[in-house]
Amino acid sequence: MLAVNTKNLSYQYPDGTQALNNLALGIQEGDKVGIIGPNGSGKSTFLTLLNGIRKGTGFLEIFGIELTKQTVHEIKKLVGIIFQNPDDQLFCPTIFEDVSFGPLNQGLDSSKVHSRVSQSLKDVGLEGFEKRSSFHLSFGERKLASIATVVAMQPRLIAMDEPTSNLDLAHRRKIIKWIQNNQNTIILTSHDLDMILETCSRVIIFNRGEVVADGEVRKILNQQTLLENNDLELPISLQRVRNEMRVKS
Repeated sequence: MLAVNTKNLSYQYPDGTQALNNLALGIQEGDKVGIIGPNGSGKSTFLTLLNGIRKGTGFLEIFGIELTKQTVHEIKKLVGIIFQNPDDQLFCPTIFEDVSFGPLNQGLDSSKVHSRVSQSLKDVGLEGFEKRSSFHLSFGERKLASIATVVAMQPRLIAMDEPTSNLDLAHRRKIIKWIQNNQNTIILTSHDLDMILETCSRVIIFNRGEVVADGEVRKILNQQTLLENNDLELPISLQRVRNEMRVKS
């Protein structure tokens, strides 16, 4: 099944700026897909269209359900978005209340909510943080807690906006490992191309609201000219490989 299916999908900001222009994409259920490109290319905007935060024009289908005014509530249950800034998702006095907010709004009883919170925090490595306040956590811990708020709602598709930005190496590694181990369909945007290389099987390059390249992750990320033409650079790990090959030759 296609987790995401779009045709002629476009979005224009109120000031007239064209953020996305006639996107046609199909993303299979279970895939991990990285969306890369320069700032302002429409990456984050695309994520917000997936569960109706923003409403574009054209056709958008999530797990076979077309996004309409009548289905948006159902689709919000299927798609969880993890924003770049964790403080956009953490607003309660305790981490337990933050993570339980979604399941409670889904109408789950208290025993199921407690179970969801415990399991979600365990999944992201924050077991025992229920009584902590997000105000007293490090940025990396807040990032993990924001992931838990979405995991607790058990969406089938998880959209992540710059999941490793501004993280220290330890928390970056934790989030990479979590993405690798997660069985959901995951679509993520990032400038961290080494993370994309480690976690995704497919990568799509956006530029000026359009798809300019789409393919197997290692094949796309090895094309230096293609990346540079879209204000990107080879992943550091691939730069090292090329440098080592030059030294040996």
